[in-house]
Amino acid sequence: MARTRAIQAAEAPLWLEVLLTYAFGPAPAQQAARLDLLGVAHDATAYPDDIPDSRLAELLLAWAERYVVGEDWQRLQARIRQRRRHSDNVYE
Repeated sequence: MARTRAIQAAEAPLWLEVLLTYAFGPAPAQQAARLDLLGVAHDATAYPDDIPDSRLAELLLAWAERYVVGEDWQRLQARIRQRRRHSDNVYE
């Protein structure tokens, strides 16, 4: 049984970056998916006080559940873990 997908509120901005890279990468997502994600990104950056990280995490998770297949989700999680480790090492 696959694990339930989750995005931690503290990592929502990092997930936004990773999901944008995914949506516009070498095998870009369908246009509707890209437009939906751009809408979330616009609102999160234009109105940061109105969209706390917890809400951003919910929006990104809903997007991922709709547009990211299981195998790709695993790769995206690996990217997040890698970036998390890198950011931990920067401050040591």
